[in-house]
This record gives sequence, C-alpha cells and structure tokens, in this order.
Amino acid sequence: MQVLSRQRGVSLIEVLVAIVVFSVGVLGLALMQVKGAQFTKEAGSRSSVIIQVRSLIDAMRANPIAARGPIKAADASAPTASECPYCFDGTQKLVDCTTACTPETAANSDLFHWVDRIKQAAPSAVGTAPRASVSWDPSIGMYVITATWSGGAMDGGVATAADNVSYTLNYLP
Repeated sequence: MQVLSRQRGVSLIEVLVAIVVFSVGVLGLALMQVKGAQFTKEAGSRSSVIIQVRSLIDAMRANPIAARGPIKAADASAPTASECPYCFDGTQKLVDCTTACTPETAANSDLFHWVDRIKQAAPSAVGTAPRASVSWDPSIGMYVITATWSGGAMDGGVATAADNVSYTLNYLP
C-alpha cells in the first residue's frame, strides 16, 4: 500500500500572494525612478538659475560705473532708473544695446540678456511672482538679485504658486 503525500506543490493562493508582493516591489521601484527624474530636473533648473544670477554679477563687475549703486539722500525711497541702472522689478522694458552704449544702456542690455537666459534656464513661476528682479537695499547697501521659477508639483499634481522656488543673492559693488 502506498502512502499519499498531502502536499503535492504550490497552492494557487501562495502563487497569488507571491505575485502581489513582487508587484508592490516593482511599483515601488518605478515610483522611485519617477521621483528621481523629478528631483534631477529640479536640480538642473536650480543649477542653471544660480549660474545665471552669478553671470549678472559678473556683468555688473564689468560695468562698475553703472553698478556703483545709487547715490541717494538720507531718504529711504527707491532709486530711480537713472540712479540705479541695474535695478529691475520685472516690468520695465529692456532693450539690447549693440553700438555706442553708455554704462547705463549697457546695464539695461545686460539685464535684457540676463532675463532672456533666465527664461531659458527654468520654467516660469506660477502666479504673479516676477521671474527675475534686481533691487537696491539701502539698509544693507547692496543689490538684492532674485530669480523665481516653478519647481513643479513634486506630488504629480498641477504646479501652484506654493511650488515656486526662489534664489536670492546679495551683491556689494
């Protein structure tokens, strides 16, 4: 007489449990890949914007007459465009100076090219934030250079103003 074994292989339930566990692991790896790509894109935008902000500072160093900073009286009012050629709030019309440039028009041309490079370096900020601005802070006696761009919705949703990222650098002429 032969004794029959109770177990003759793998049951269907065990196979299904193994497939579910394997699927969860593969989905986790896929999610990590997507998040890694998002973070890489954000890091690339941040690096490009930082390079562009620093390139404006190099342009300001090359044009010390226009970058000397506004000479104002004791009042704390914002300097005018003639007093601060490198000041930019994101709304002024900028032009490219090609020939016979004065230090002031060269500053305007530097800003023109800088804003164009910022536009190429990173996606537009969401909402009303200016993409780029340069202001004179009389309390510290320095330029405050800020670039703002959309960091994207890292949770996969639609980007909002809360997803905007800014980089600010102070420059003492």
